[in-house]
Amino acid sequence: MADPTQQLMEMWKKQVEEGSQAWLRMLGAPQPAQPLDPQAFWRPFMDQGIAAWSKAMTQGQASPDLMAQWKQFLDQWIAAWSRVLEQAMGTEAFAKTLGKQMEGFLNAASPAKKAAEQQIEGSLAGLGLPSRSQVVGLAKQVVLLEEKLEGLEDKLDAILKRLEAR
Repeated sequence: MADPTQQLMEMWKKQVEEGSQAWLRMLGAPQPAQPLDPQAFWRPFMDQGIAAWSKAMTQGQASPDLMAQWKQFLDQWIAAWSRVLEQAMGTEAFAKTLGKQMEGFLNAASPAKKAAEQQIEGSLAGLGLPSRSQVVGLAKQVVLLEEKLEGLEDKLDAILKRLEAR
């Protein structure tokens, strides 16, 4: 029977690789003749860390030193990923890809939003309730009325001051 820790690590590696390939396909990256290995930049680091972790796990109970090593491993892993992602996100290609993704999302969401708004307005009308646009229109009218009343109050104050001055 194989080592359960090793099996778990192999399963995790496979999931990361499959997830990376799925992201590349979704982004429309051209598929090379040889399979692309997006984890090449961190594979040596991860293999070393996994080997150390597997060795430590087979030696017995977890000790404070073991947990400190695991924390150090995670900290280094997070720092490595942060550097790689920072470099990748700072490129023009990433900006273009993100822009295309956002544009695609907005193009897909716009008709859905419009249909939802029409459905909501129809439902509100059926219930005899005002729609959002009707409430906004009414609020604008109230603001205009308040401004006119303030103007009239100012004029009345000016007229009263003139009358009192005589």
